[in-house]
Amino acid sequence: MAIDVHPIARTALALVLTVHAVPGFAQTNSVSYADALNSSTTAARVYVATRSGYDHVEPAANVTVTSLFEPMVAQMLERSPTFRRQCARIARATNLAVTLRSEARGDRRANAWTTIARQVDRSRQVTISVVAGPRTIELIAHEFEHVIEQLDGVDLRQKALLRSSGVRACDCGNLEMFETNRAIAVGQQVAREVSEGGRGQ
Repeated sequence: MAIDVHPIARTALALVLTVHAVPGFAQTNSVSYADALNSSTTAARVYVATRSGYDHVEPAANVTVTSLFEPMVAQMLERSPTFRRQCARIARATNLAVTLRSEARGDRRANAWTTIARQVDRSRQVTISVVAGPRTIELIAHEFEHVIEQLDGVDLRQKALLRSSGVRACDCGNLEMFETNRAIAVGQQVAREVSEGGRGQ
C-alpha cells in the first residue's frame, strides 16, 4: 500500500511503504507528470530467463541483508531469474543503498514496509522491513519491485487516476495509499519460481 507523506526535513524526504493483507507500497508524489507516463504494469509481463547481467548468487553490492534472511535471499537468487533481474536493476543504481531487515510485528498490521529517505544529493537510503512468515519470499520481491518502480519514475498518484493503469488508490482514512499490479505479480512470480526450484531455467 502506498502512503503519500510530506517532507520531514529540508535535506531529506522520507516515504513509508507497507504491506497489509495484500502486499502494498507507499510513495511521495514528487515525480513530474511526464515521468508519470512510465508504466506500472510492464514489469509484470512473463519473464523470459536470459542472461540478465546479474547471475550471481549473492546480493548486489548496494544491498545489505540481515543474517536471518540471508539463506532465503540466496535461494531466491539461485532459483529465480526474476529476482536476479530485480537485483541487476538495483545494482545499477549507484545512488541507492538498500537494507533488508527482519521486523517484529508489534502493533503493526503490515507484513512488510519500506522507508526511503531521499537526500539533497539525490542519493536514496532504503530500508525494507519484513515480518518473517510463510509469504516472506513474495514480500521481499514485492518490496524490491516497489523500489524499482521508484527508480523507473512511476508516479502512483497520477497512475491511480487512469483507468486500467495497474495502480489503484486504497481507502485508508487520512493516509493516501496505493497498490500496483506490477509489484503483486512480480512478488508472486518470484515465489512461484523459488517453489518450482528453478526448473526450466
